[in-house]
Amino acid sequence: MNCPHCSAPLASDADECHQCRFSATAIRSYLGSEWVRLERLTDNSNALSLREQRQLEVVLDDFERSFPQCFFAVYLGVLPTMITARDLGFWLINHGAFHTQQIAKRNDFGCALVIDSQRGIAALTLGYALEPYVSEADVTLLLEQVRSPLIRQLYGLAVERAVAIFGKKLSQSASSASLDGGMISSPTDLNGLGLQTLRNAHRSSRPMTKH
Repeated sequence: MNCPHCSAPLASDADECHQCRFSATAIRSYLGSEWVRLERLTDNSNALSLREQRQLEVVLDDFERSFPQCFFAVYLGVLPTMITARDLGFWLINHGAFHTQQIAKRNDFGCALVIDSQRGIAALTLGYALEPYVSEADVTLLLEQVRSPLIRQLYGLAVERAVAIFGKKLSQSASSASLDGGMISSPTDLNGLGLQTLRNAHRSSRPMTKH
């Protein structure tokens, strides 16, 4: 297990990272503890053309048909200086209410791809139920494979490639273990991030010790 902020090794029962002092409490001091409505595709920096948005909706539709118990959320935006893409990804997995017609889907089966369009940095955060199927090394390799289009500001291509690589890894895992059988079913102004808070949380937040 690694720290969501600095990637340092983290004990499963640790309340905070001993290297950078990151904790769930720390990130909530910046982003708050309210739940937010999380769409499949949030482009808060208007980095995608209409054509790219439509293409990515098709890509995400295909992903959900292949893995109906999963949810893949993409967020593109310019992040505050004190927040990294990894930080926001961790917070969204713990505070994002996935906007889907299938209300049985839970955050445990979700993943959040966060792209800081100003810094050209991406992070992929997984829900708890997906961690046994996709390792930290797999995530690192995926991000390396999308680095080239990110540098060229080809965000649509970067997202499409990330979804394809992630889906391929899940398919490989499913060949040896059934996903259905293996899974158990003063804050920053969020309006500036393009995220809409929910007044009534649909589940309680989790501590940071699982990420």
